[in-house]
Amino acid sequence: MDANKNEDVALGIVKVYVEEVARLGLKRKFDLDSVINAYLYTLARLNKKSEDMKVFEKAAEDEMQIEKEETKQDLLKQFV
Repeated sequence: MDANKNEDVALGIVKVYVEEVARLGLKRKFDLDSVINAYLYTLARLNKKSEDMKVFEKAAEDEMQIEKEETKQDLLKQFV
């Protein structure tokens, strides 16, 4: 997920959050700092998830490459 995509998702999440809080009347005072902090927190979480996914994708690619390099003989040896 690229940075612009994360920013769009974070903005959408905060928008829904603010709309629901306002609709339900759960918070009487919702100042600009609260909204900005919610956005920055959400964006940081999304960026962290993106970094984590890159690590998992790299590990999966490495594992697939190892599997490609194994021959049928190597696989049969495991079962004998």
